[in-house]
Amino acid sequence: MSEIESLIDQLLNEETLIAAIAIIGKDGNLITQTENWDVSSDLSLINELVRDNPELGQRGVTNITIQGVRYMVVENTEERKIGTNIKGQGHLIVCPIPIGGTGALVCYIVPEAGPRDALLNVQEYAQKLISLV
Repeated sequence: MSEIESLIDQLLNEETLIAAIAIIGKDGNLITQTENWDVSSDLSLINELVRDNPELGQRGVTNITIQGVRYMVVENTEERKIGTNIKGQGHLIVCPIPIGGTGALVCYIVPEAGPRDALLNVQEYAQKLISLV
């Protein structure tokens, strides 16, 4: 677990737009999360989004509510799921681990940023977690 915690710390230090992180294992269980976020009661919704890989032209999951905040899913591909709160309460980036897989790196992005502003770093760290989840 310490290697995962170390990667979370590195990501938070490198990407200041991320305010909270949760990591979900390939079995769909919560591995860890930052102290300022509790997604445990929303785990089934997150897992549904992670497993939702609509074909081109299909709708798929259109929104997700985490800790009472509703996010509109604006992008849903095998490598990333991006949600934004239309009332300015922040954004989500969910990167399945591995790409198209059932584990996930879930990040809450601060409202002051755009929903894709931290995307490259989140996707990079999701790849670093493949052997750990």
